[in-house]
Amino acid sequence: MNVLCVAVLYKILLQEDCDFFDVRLGGRTSHPLYFYNHPCQKIPANLDNFYLFKLAYHFYELGHTLVLDRKRVDFVEYALHHFLTFSLILFSYSVGYLPIGAAVMILHDVTDLGCSVFKLTIDITPTAVEVIGYIGMVVPWLYVRLWFFPAHVISRIFEEMNSWHGVRINRHMMIMLTVFLIVLFCMHIFWFYLMVKGLLRRFQAKTWKSGISFATNANNVE
Repeated sequence: MNVLCVAVLYKILLQEDCDFFDVRLGGRTSHPLYFYNHPCQKIPANLDNFYLFKLAYHFYELGHTLVLDRKRVDFVEYALHHFLTFSLILFSYSVGYLPIGAAVMILHDVTDLGCSVFKLTIDITPTAVEVIGYIGMVVPWLYVRLWFFPAHVISRIFEEMNSWHGVRINRHMMIMLTVFLIVLFCMHIFWFYLMVKGLLRRFQAKTWKSGISFATNANNVE
């Protein structure tokens, strides 16, 4: 699913010269304009349809979580994640903030690829493969979600609010969007903490098992 979303969204954004698709994510501009000439922005063909697809998908995910995943240990943060994602997509679509919405969606889908790959390798592959999978998950997360997202997406909102073309923007709506994104960024930090915590737990568990194995072998030798 993540692979499909990334491929389709990249194709949509690259088929035209988007002025909001950052070069650091594979676009063509180093100075993205998320709100320029709003609400008469140049929107790539089929981006609207892709938005509707993502809305339907995340609405399903939210409903599935609330109904069938209530016994999950991480139910609260998992449900909050889906609720926040659905709310952001719905909000940005409703007020016509498709450019920044597309930027946020693509950086999340790209990093979700690494998470999906790591989930496929964990516990069923050699340790070396698990390590590579973990690195492939953490490095993009650090670069995209913990650096690029606040430095080049959230900060751009404040820059455009204070620019000459920002006077056409409803500042209350932009502040609301900024609050949404900051909450999402805080969740990114929390999830990264869980990644590191999970790694430490696995390391401690393997060390403990290795200690038991060594003690058992020693006793057998004696």
